[in-house]
Amino acid sequence: MMSSVGVSSGLAMRSALHDAAGVLWAEVGGLRVPRNYGDPVAEYEAARRGVVVVDRVDRVLLRVWGRDPVRMVNGLVTNDVAGAAAGRGVYAVMLSPKGRMQADMRVVKRESDLLLETAAGAVEGLTSTLKKFVPPLFARYEDSSEELGVLGLFGPSARDVVVRVFGDAPAADAADESFVEAGGSIVLRTRLTGEPGGYDVIASQSAIGELWQAAVAAGARPAGFATLDVLRIEAGTPVWGAELNDTVIPLEAGLRHRAISETKGCYTGQEVIVRILHRGHVNRHLRGVLLGDEPPPGPGAELVRASDGRVVGVITSACVSPLHGQTIGLGYVRREVEPPAVLRLGGREGVEVRVVELPFPATG
Repeated sequence: MMSSVGVSSGLAMRSALHDAAGVLWAEVGGLRVPRNYGDPVAEYEAARRGVVVVDRVDRVLLRVWGRDPVRMVNGLVTNDVAGAAAGRGVYAVMLSPKGRMQADMRVVKRESDLLLETAAGAVEGLTSTLKKFVPPLFARYEDSSEELGVLGLFGPSARDVVVRVFGDAPAADAADESFVEAGGSIVLRTRLTGEPGGYDVIASQSAIGELWQAAVAAGARPAGFATLDVLRIEAGTPVWGAELNDTVIPLEAGLRHRAISETKGCYTGQEVIVRILHRGHVNRHLRGVLLGDEPPPGPGAELVRASDGRVVGVITSACVSPLHGQTIGLGYVRREVEPPAVLRLGGREGVEVRVVELPFPATG
């Protein structure tokens, strides 16, 4: 598999454009990504009031085709690919037999094949599962990240810009993963950043540079991954490599209604999910944390119960949130800690952390 190479080579062709826009680079999960373009405050404001464009070099595309790709993939993921209506993609999770996540993905069902869009960090688990369980007689797969990439547009004006650049887009109130094929690209509705959300556009790697420029010319402000991370933490959205990994059961991450069909046929790991839903429980839940004026703690910071000093949670992501006027984060907390609750931040004497249900309570 050449996923990281494919994504990196696609970015290399566009580096001059980002450099000319004043980009500051960063490394995320082994990938060189745009961090910001010199003014993160203006990027955030554009995302909240207008539209930003983000070169999604963290995303990878796999194509699955053959005699029966839908049936093969449907038997490996938690959601109903076979039953997806035309123009409706599917967000799904691939599980181990023990119910642990191997990858999360968006599945785009086309006339003759499927596109699996996933995080670069999840592609190894996804491809190893496909290799193990999909007979070549019925379906084949290939890493298409050398040919295809993703461009994200987020904010209340995102649809206007997408329509101007690509010619069409799902309605602003369309469900997540709804898509249209427009201008040779696939335009997917997403609420990664919460409301009003935006669009991820699957397009040719060779065209993404021109499309990025066209989006900027149409009014989008370039934004980097630091801004995108703040937006998705504020939205309470878990992502691979932070809240999601191969130790997580999707029900712990609050993915039941988005990622799991409770009516489809069998899939790998289903027995674990059904047992939890009908006869059991998970031992931890993804929660929001409010930290006031405290600097954002790093991933892995412990949450401690004040009464006995017991570690009952861990922070996975944190940021200073303009929307909430304080530092906020996401983290896993043991099920006996019922929000709203007050814990302490491990290693920082006297720092209180408020635990809340997701999505975060509305401000103002």
